[in-house]
Amino acid sequence: MNDTSTTARSILLINGVYIIFDMSRKRTFYILMISGIAFILIGGISMIDSNIPRKVSLGSTLDMNRTDVITPIMNKGSMGKIMIDGSKFNFNIEDPDKSVIVSITNQSHYEYDLVANKEGQYKMETKNIGDEELKINGEVETKASPLALGGQMMLLITGIIVLGIGMKAKFA
Repeated sequence: MNDTSTTARSILLINGVYIIFDMSRKRTFYILMISGIAFILIGGISMIDSNIPRKVSLGSTLDMNRTDVITPIMNKGSMGKIMIDGSKFNFNIEDPDKSVIVSITNQSHYEYDLVANKEGQYKMETKNIGDEELKINGEVETKASPLALGGQMMLLITGIIVLGIGMKAKFA
């Protein structure tokens, strides 16, 4: 009688472990599938969003004998406005082809409205050559760096891999 009850307990234990393992496999499948889909959605939405220009506020000060470089990535037709006031300064703007758009020297006040004629990275350089602090204000439309694409692609690839592992967990 002792052997029979031990055998029955062993069978119950094995069946219990099998049910728990089977439920865990189903739960793992759903968790991995939902996670993979979430990674893919976040990566895809982020890729779309990073190509939409956003207005970025320019508000900074520049100490004596310092240089400030702003490099917005602009679409054709994107706009920017920059106002520089205070000490004496030199200021220039280059387009994506490195052609000089504006070059100002030895000024103490300047305002410029930029409309991008070409798509790409513009360079705005301000050098404080005076003996006081310089104030830089304005705003410019810019979009994400091409380096951001690497992170978004990693999210997409991770999502695909997680989906594959989820499929393997379901059908293995």
